[in-house]
Amino acid sequence: MSIYVVSFRIADDTSRYGTYSQRWESVNDAIQDRAVGRNYWKQTTSFFALEANEDNSSTLASAINRNSKFDPDLDLLIVVNLSVKGYKILGVNNDADIDAIMALR
Repeated sequence: MSIYVVSFRIADDTSRYGTYSQRWESVNDAIQDRAVGRNYWKQTTSFFALEANEDNSSTLASAINRNSKFDPDLDLLIVVNLSVKGYKILGVNNDADIDAIMALR
């Protein structure tokens, strides 16, 4: 188990995975479903802090992707493991600064 923060952006387009609203709701639900005891913090838009059973950021990101309508060709998701120095980005990321920032941890 680890502590994670997850943030995502859903493109305002309809894709083969559904409308913006359908994709946003499914990603939101998939993140909540991964939380141990469904214990999570989501007071800001598209941002969660949670404890999950997954061992690393890649595994959690894959589980969210697999269990939602996230469209990696349009959307963006970042999972940061706060328990260890791990993170995973899925989808459209046009700003490599995140890699430099994460390297500073």
